[in-house]
Amino acid sequence: MDRQPLGESSAKRLRRYDPVDQLLLKEYGQRLEFLDREEAPTLSSSKTVFVVGQMRALTAFASDPRCGVAENILRQINYFVQAEAGSSSKVSQTVAYVRETFLRKVVIVCVPEAATRNNNSARPDAVSKALMKFPQFTGMDDEPFGVYALGYTAEDALVTAMAVGRAAHRLNLNSERAVRVGDPSESFVVVWSAEGRPPHLGRRGKLELVVDNIRMAALLTEMPTNQLNTTTYIRAIEGVAGRLRDRFGADIGLEVIKAQELERRGFGGLWNVGKACTANPPALVVLSCNASNAKPDDKSIVLVGKGIVYDTGGLALKTKDGMMGMKTDMGGSAGLLGAFAALVETKAIVNKSLYFIGCLAENSIGPDSYRHGDIIEMYSGLTVEINNTDCEGRLVLADGVAYAAKHLNPELIIDMATLTYAQGVATGLSHGAIFSNCADIEKKAFEAGRRSGDLVFPVLFCPEVHKPQLHS
Repeated sequence: MDRQPLGESSAKRLRRYDPVDQLLLKEYGQRLEFLDREEAPTLSSSKTVFVVGQMRALTAFASDPRCGVAENILRQINYFVQAEAGSSSKVSQTVAYVRETFLRKVVIVCVPEAATRNNNSARPDAVSKALMKFPQFTGMDDEPFGVYALGYTAEDALVTAMAVGRAAHRLNLNSERAVRVGDPSESFVVVWSAEGRPPHLGRRGKLELVVDNIRMAALLTEMPTNQLNTTTYIRAIEGVAGRLRDRFGADIGLEVIKAQELERRGFGGLWNVGKACTANPPALVVLSCNASNAKPDDKSIVLVGKGIVYDTGGLALKTKDGMMGMKTDMGGSAGLLGAFAALVETKAIVNKSLYFIGCLAENSIGPDSYRHGDIIEMYSGLTVEINNTDCEGRLVLADGVAYAAKHLNPELIIDMATLTYAQGVATGLSHGAIFSNCADIEKKAFEAGRRSGDLVFPVLFCPEVHKPQLHS
């Protein structure tokens, strides 16, 4: 059968549920609520139930008289544990067992126990990878589902629960997916460990707040550029600021410097990269928390994100294959916007000012494109000769970092960027690269990544050797 175009009513519903609006309301796609083990019976009404963990956690869960799991689900877990007892698969590969009964579908995902020192022992990477194969996690199935996130230790259980959240996509614009016209469904994740109750759970607990913002960052990164350009991205950031003020009573400030105001104020890097896109000009967006009462000598923490909403490569035009996926070149800013919101919502930083700086631009082509051989003046006052317009990320970030250094008295600056050439080769596709002038920060970042499952690994910091290679 030939596929027919969307009817007007369907088109209206798509317009009505614009992803940016839904993002601002935090209502797009599946909502996840994290529950304590005592609330496990809540999952009894779910048509599909996932049980996720390593073999030792599955075994302990099945023998726990307080787990509260429905009898028919427990029966399937026991059957799986007995069938897999002694199998080498429990330590070498992920095993997924699917069983449908007249009441519900039960999916048991057993992830490997083998992990090296550069990974988390609970293998959250395997958890997310396995769950993303199921329609409930890709957005193709809007029915509510339940998940038992298991860990032998409390920390393992929390990491497994975070991996469940990472796997649950919030954006799916596939025309074969039913357009939801009512409120999105709510799915539940019960977090269980053999040690007892993991901390920071319950409705709007810290785990739920962090996962909400991980998923918000993923949603932003997945949005196509015809929906998330610099103009609508500013609108999304304004919505996040409003939510933090209204729902959490946070002291949030917002400043937007955009278009030719960037040029007038000396942001030569950001302005030149984005000036060719006249429909949606570049912008520097600054969010602050706890800054209104800060004294001039008070130290701050600043998050600076690369927000290239689309990267054609500029006049150094990418190939058609190289340009695929370039909507994600703003992932650094999305990740740090989510981090800013999570830090505010969990009140993790209360005695310092916290800032987010989004360096937003589209690296496009037009009559005003910056060119190879151009010499531009950055916000820092330094001049830069352009020898590759497809190396735009360092230009926009340099202006953001220089602004932070000049005006915000930072104790720590963290900048984040995507698609930085050799990083994918140096540390692979599963580990981000940490490049730091502070050995202590480098060590803490590595450990935080290992413990949370957001893996990172240090790359060589030796500017006295490398800087002469960049001489112009």
